[in-house]
Amino acid sequence: MGFSSIYVSEENGGCGLTRMEASLIFEGLSTGCVGSSAYLSIHNMVAWMVDKYGNQDQRDKYLAALISMDTLSSYCLTEPDSGSDAQAMKSFAEDKGDHFLLNGSKAFISGAGTPGQLYLVMCRTGEKEISCLILEDGMEGLSYGANESKMGWNV
Repeated sequence: MGFSSIYVSEENGGCGLTRMEASLIFEGLSTGCVGSSAYLSIHNMVAWMVDKYGNQDQRDKYLAALISMDTLSSYCLTEPDSGSDAQAMKSFAEDKGDHFLLNGSKAFISGAGTPGQLYLVMCRTGEKEISCLILEDGMEGLSYGANESKMGWNV
């Protein structure tokens, strides 16, 4: 029904709708299940970010599976000591030329640990620079803590 790519561009396989239209869709879906609606909004944000800011290789590699939801996704901003304050974020990625070495910890990542999950991780890459890295489930060094017990949020 297109719920996984509401504001992904039509030229890249999405619905091409606006954020306002997405808000109305999520509001309607949340009357049935807030957790599912919230997760879909997170997944849509990741798909949109890959569509808008990813290079062509990244769009080719990830978008079709995100749009079909064969790959589930989450973005990772919140940290244990700074919440969702991006300026206080401590996760840091060092550019090693052909890859980044990422160090840090995130919290409250919806769907974390789901097999095949894709993560967009916000991190510092300089004193005042914040970047977003794509991590795939199973990458070396990626680990998960226990799921939090949250009322009404079990996705």
